[in-house]
Order: sequence, then C-alpha cells, then structure tokens
Amino acid sequence: MNTTIDSLNQEYALQKHLFFKQLPSEIVVAQIDTPLATATISLYGGQVVEWRPKHQETPVLWVSKLASFTPGKAIRGGVPICWPWFGSHPTSPQLPGHGYARISPWDVAATELMSGGAIRIRLTMQDTEMSLAHFPRSVRLAVQITVGEELTVELTTSNQSNQDIVLTEGLHTYFKVGDVSAIQVLGLEGAQYVDLIRGNAIATQEGPIRFDGELGRIFTNSTATCVIVDPGIARRITVQKKGSLSTAVWNPWAQTAAKMDDLGSAGWRDMVCVESANAFGNSVRVGPNASHVMGIVYSAEAI
Repeated sequence: MNTTIDSLNQEYALQKHLFFKQLPSEIVVAQIDTPLATATISLYGGQVVEWRPKHQETPVLWVSKLASFTPGKAIRGGVPICWPWFGSHPTSPQLPGHGYARISPWDVAATELMSGGAIRIRLTMQDTEMSLAHFPRSVRLAVQITVGEELTVELTTSNQSNQDIVLTEGLHTYFKVGDVSAIQVLGLEGAQYVDLIRGNAIATQEGPIRFDGELGRIFTNSTATCVIVDPGIARRITVQKKGSLSTAVWNPWAQTAAKMDDLGSAGWRDMVCVESANAFGNSVRVGPNASHVMGIVYSAEAI
C-alpha cells in the first residue's frame, strides 16, 4: 500500500513530468505534464480527472465545477470507473450506484516514461470492506492509463479464484463540449438501445444522436467507435474501444441536473457522457485463472 506523498514521489515520480500531491481533502492525485499532454489522475477512484493534449486549447474531459473531491463520494467528471456493476446493483439497490471502484482507494503499481514521450501509470484497487464482501481477494482490479496525444485507459479484471465470476462495468466518461444542444454523436446509427428515460423501452437509433432534452440510452451488442462532432469547440472527439459490447450516452439536461448537488442547474450544458461499458445483457463472465480487459482510446482533432 502506498502511504505517503514523499514515498510515492521517491518511488514513482518521473523527473519533472509526473509527481504526486495531496489535496486539502487528503485525496492524492498524480499530476502529469509532458510536451504531449497534461493530465490529473486521482488515486481515490483510480480516475482520470483531467486530460488535455497540448494541440488542444480546451480540455477534452469535463469535470464539474461542483465536483466533490471528498472520500466517500464519487468525483463528478473525467473517467469514473464503474465496477463490478454498472448502474444500480441488480439485487441490492441500497448499494452504491455504479459499484465501489470509483469510491475506493487505489495504489500505484508502476509508472513509466514511454519512448514516444507518453506517460504510463498502473494502479490497483485496494481491498475494502465492501470489495471483500462482494468478491474474494483472489479477484483483482487494475487500471493502466497512458497519457499522450491520445489517452488510453485499460481496465483489467483478474480472477485467480476457482470459480467463475460475473460482472458489469463501464468507463463513465464525461467530455467537454461547447454546447450539448449543438453537438452530434456518430457511430451508433441503426443500433438498438435501452431508453432509460422512457422506462427501459427498447428502440433503434435513427441517424446521429442529437440532444434537445434529457437523454439516457444504453446501446447493447455494439463494438462501434463513436465520434462526438462539436462545432462550438470546432473539434471531433473519437472513442475507440475493445472488450466492450455496450455504449451509454447521457446528458441530464436542466431539470435533472438541478437536483444533483455536484452538477447544478447549468452544469449540463457543456458536457456529454459517452460511456464504454458491458451492461445489461452484455455482462462479463470471467473464468478461473482468467482475465478480462476493457480498453478505450480517446483522441481529439480539429474540424
């Protein structure tokens, strides 16, 4: 277990490109700054909070101005890790939504300066009372994050137990946009989805996804690459994935956002979530002494 800022920096800091600091709330973050990109990664939740490639003036990830960086509460923004369930727990709705990975402490396992200038950091989730109640210690979760002109996040579930495990998961990624009412999400045309706003009705996507009110859709049996076309910032954000058969697209719009204390009545307008997942009927079964990897590559370019 990593214990102090000094020990973290002695063992894992990378020259002037990566160092660790403690926030006033005592949450520890890794700060990354290279000629390629800047990023912030929280060891609470194992979560990328900020990422901006240097060729972009505006951050690619969005984080709420009201986000709480306080242990016990999920951080609203960046790339939260939903594991080992996506959404509400299927049988115990009193358990935390989207699982416990995003509200658990994580350890640094390795850092590396890559030959092309990117930074790679590997984190492992610590055991907690909640994790041990759900899975034995022989089930481990790790995330490998590579920060460069692209951002790569690879979530690995390793099952060293003697029985199958079943889980759902997701990277609940928030993207910064100019105005959500002006963007389009491409790549899911013709795909079937579960409409969370309309009582989980099943529907088929017709044309690009556009936003004119609250939208929550989970597209199943889809390996599609998604592209967010944003005329306000004049860029395209591409989300390319592997090991994921579901994609969730979400924006709460004004009325729902106003009820969320870490988002607020205006926080919805400059964000959209395009989430790579394995949800609903796309649950993952990991056999004994086997692993499952869900890997996502994010990139941005001008239009």
